[in-house]
Amino acid sequence: MTHRNRILALAILAATACGRDGEGERAAPAPAPPPSSSAAAEGLESHSNELRRDVVRVTDSIAVAIGFGLGNSILVEGETCAFIVDTTESREIAQAIAAEFDQLTDLPIEALIYTHNHADHVFGAEIFASGRDIDIYAHETTAAEVDKAVNIIRPILSQRSARMFGTYLDAGDNGFINAGLGPGLGVTGPNGGSIGYLPPTITFADRLETEICGREVVLQHAPGETDDQIYVFLPDEKVLMPGDNIYKAFPNLYTIRGTSYRDVVKWARSLDAMRAIGAEHLVPSHTRPVSGRETINDLLTAYADGIRFVHDQTVRGMNMGVDPGALVEFVQLPPHLKNHPYLQEYYGTVRWSVRAIYDGYLGWFNGDGAALNPPTRAARAAAMAKIARDQTTLVDAAAEAFAADHFALAAELATLAIDAGDDEDRARALKADALAAMGYQSISPNGRNYLLTQAHELRGRLVIKEIPDERSIAFTRAAPVANFMASLPVNLNAEDALDVERRAEFRFTDTGDVFTVEIRRGVAIVTPAPAGDPDLVVETTSLVWIDLLLGQRRAGVAIATGAIKFPGGLGDVAAFGDFMKLFRAA
Repeated sequence: MTHRNRILALAILAATACGRDGEGERAAPAPAPPPSSSAAAEGLESHSNELRRDVVRVTDSIAVAIGFGLGNSILVEGETCAFIVDTTESREIAQAIAAEFDQLTDLPIEALIYTHNHADHVFGAEIFASGRDIDIYAHETTAAEVDKAVNIIRPILSQRSARMFGTYLDAGDNGFINAGLGPGLGVTGPNGGSIGYLPPTITFADRLETEICGREVVLQHAPGETDDQIYVFLPDEKVLMPGDNIYKAFPNLYTIRGTSYRDVVKWARSLDAMRAIGAEHLVPSHTRPVSGRETINDLLTAYADGIRFVHDQTVRGMNMGVDPGALVEFVQLPPHLKNHPYLQEYYGTVRWSVRAIYDGYLGWFNGDGAALNPPTRAARAAAMAKIARDQTTLVDAAAEAFAADHFALAAELATLAIDAGDDEDRARALKADALAAMGYQSISPNGRNYLLTQAHELRGRLVIKEIPDERSIAFTRAAPVANFMASLPVNLNAEDALDVERRAEFRFTDTGDVFTVEIRRGVAIVTPAPAGDPDLVVETTSLVWIDLLLGQRRAGVAIATGAIKFPGGLGDVAAFGDFMKLFRAA
């Protein structure tokens, strides 16, 4: 182990070797779970079969080790040597896998490929390298991402990872079943393994076409679960290794152990790019491999649609003014996606994803002034205890807090009263007064103006409307038509489109741009290319289309005057109207 790697290993082990009391002990047996939890346990237990320990021959020259740790490790044999895609999370797990691979080939390992920076893909590298200097391929940002996780946010990330992966829990009494993507994580907790990370030696930015061990290999940047994610493609056998961009569980669009915002739109596009390859074999870095072009196409399509649906409907709800708490109820996967075997919530969840997308666009603030400078947890707890003890109402408690100049507490209690329907008119008036008081006390003009404005809204003195004037409309018209086409997916009324499969081609005669808008059962996909086999063809100018979306032009008039045409008879007034009804006004 190099000096640098020894420091990394010691740092991580120091952070993860101890439990809360510093002894690294497993938890005492927990009380029996409630009967209502049995269905969840049964589903997760059945999922364990997907994670069973196994070495699967995908082709004559490719094998994948599953279930030894959280992550898979993939062996690829070449002409004179072999290489490994992903190395799992510890030296001990990598050693067990290497022993299995030794039974399959006598070829020496001469290269490693990291699909991304997560520990369960890079920390077993030393075992496969066997003390030799070998080529290690990765995206150009991977090493920096490993350093950030190890050196900057290690303490909190280690603690939350141990909780999330259940590394201090035993099966049975403590309820541990599996870790979703594998039987467990073998790097933290009392029985955690040692670290054998090696930094990449060959990196690239976008795409690298190379030869490894006499085999043609394509490495393509494909951001998804991480920004540094890549996929590996072997053209000769049409084998796709997607890393963590797809596995047999709902994608972890947000991870509760903590992460930077994961750009889910890029994730869906990466899946589109992988689908276009036409792979015959899919070998993910978690869960089991899949063969058959049609099956793989279905999986990649459903996965991308699931991600797009959650993203687009979250943004649609945000633009409608729905707060994060209500958004998690508003965004529900439609049955054909909810029931898909690759979208079961055995790892990520829709609710957490909705909150992450909201936060990714708008940050932590939910838009309610009562949450701008909230009371402390202690103040909140004391107020709730007093309400229970005195058997008073929320609105009376809010009034008492306001009288004591505890304006943040008053605003929060009044908000709860409004939500509970407890003397709403009085609660609204109290909340308005509390927000105004906080506004007058604010030295920040941003906070002051926000709080005072919302106070006026609660009192009914003003209503904020989006009414563009002529100058703002002129400014908006100057934007490229591509921007307006990109807005369509987040304005799709998904509930009206769950049974719709339609493809429309838009041709803009003034710019020469052509776009396809495909409606696929609750999801809209916009592509800057001809449709191929469209159900509807719309020919117009970009300015007519933009004015239509801005509400400055009526579709019927535009069609009657020839400003909108349907070449080849592919469309008419009714077909166009039915299509446009699927979208909320952009």
